Amino acid sequence: MASLVVLEGTGQGAHFPLTEPLVSVGRDDTCTIQILDPQVSRKHLQVRLDSALGRHVAGDYRSAHGVIVNDKPIVVDTALNDGDRIRIGQTTLMYLVADHPDAPSALTAARKKGEWKRSTIVGRK
Repeated sequence: MASLVVLEGTGQGAHFPLTEPLVSVGRDDTCTIQILDPQVSRKHLQVRLDSALGRHVAGDYRSAHGVIVNDKPIVVDTALNDGDRIRIGQTTLMYLVADHPDAPSALTAARKKGEWKRSTIVGRK
């Protein structure tokens, strides 16, 4: 089962399995996933399982600050791939396709996905 992991910001390290076909993310206590970041709207992001595509898509609930997927603002529902980074307010989440039994294992997997971005060249001019 896919999940979201909080990489940076409020709730860092939290793990949220996507057990429902539609998950709402925001500050409001009625959201499936509550993120208490002052720059996150009450209802900011939705992640839903698109049965036609057979994968999850991210959508913006017309939030004040928008939804950024892999450093690009989204304006329409956007299909998610394993390891995609979703930024809402000052909080960064990672979408993981694989099943993880708990938050530590999900966070470890998320960190490994980001390792390929690190430079191995140090002090090069």
